[in-house]
Amino acid sequence: MVKESIIKEKKGANFFGFEAIDEAGRVHHNLAVIRGNGTLKLTSSALIFERWLPKKTFSIPLEKIEKIEIKRIHNLKTKLLPILRVYFAGQESFQILGVCLGFKKATMEWQEEIEKAMVVSGKNIAKDNIKNQND
Repeated sequence: MVKESIIKEKKGANFFGFEAIDEAGRVHHNLAVIRGNGTLKLTSSALIFERWLPKKTFSIPLEKIEKIEIKRIHNLKTKLLPILRVYFAGQESFQILGVCLGFKKATMEWQEEIEKAMVVSGKNIAKDNIKNQND
């Protein structure tokens, strides 16, 4: 098995869990999420979060990602630093991954790198579907 090269990596990223969006467009927050630090990796085919404790890996194929935004709230938890929110088609519902990567500049760089990787992988992203928020 060939190991895929890493485009970007951030050790110490803070995992905020997943929100779900139902068919009616309602957002469902997971208040019992196990948060934790870990490593966020971007490869040419996926966005991967490896939580350190309890150990668990979450992988989102780039072709499943629909939208990326930056906010200061996720799963009803606020943070002074920006949170990268990645909207994607999950197995059972549309989901939103929330990860804090540090200051706004670093978070925006991650957003740009993910968008570039999506384009390279053949994913057609509409710029009006991608949103930055300064809140």
